Amino acid sequence: MSTRRAWSSGRNGERGFSLVEVVIAIGVLAGVLLSICSMFILGGRQLKGGKTMTEATALAHDLMETFDKLSFTGLYTTFGAVAADTTKSVTTTGATNPTTPWRAEVERKLANGVATVTLDQVGGTNFGNAVGIKMTVTVSWNELGRPQTVTLSTIRF
Repeated sequence: MSTRRAWSSGRNGERGFSLVEVVIAIGVLAGVLLSICSMFILGGRQLKGGKTMTEATALAHDLMETFDKLSFTGLYTTFGAVAADTTKSVTTTGATNPTTPWRAEVERKLANGVATVTLDQVGGTNFGNAVGIKMTVTVSWNELGRPQTVTLSTIRF
């Protein structure tokens, strides 16, 4: 009687991968690729957020520079305040005011964007006898369902 040997390809020492090993390797590869893809998505969100933050900061800086040219008295009277007032605040969405020309640019660059300029007297009881004026420019918008804000302040003497 003859004994039967196990099937062989004829080449000694060569073995292939089993189907289970191949499926496990593909699963591991899919997991790694999925992780890498999610990192690209998060990176894209961070890039967009940084770009938007830079745009908002530039807008706030431009607004501040526009009104920085005004004299001490001209600053608060331009915004409609009188010497007896202690604070004045205007927004780009409000009635016609010095920030109205910025409305289109703020809305174009920032989703639901609003710029607010607030003037406060410093070192006195009102603008008429104040030592200085604190000007605060705040730009607000919504990004990915969350409110974002950039605020710049300066004091004029």
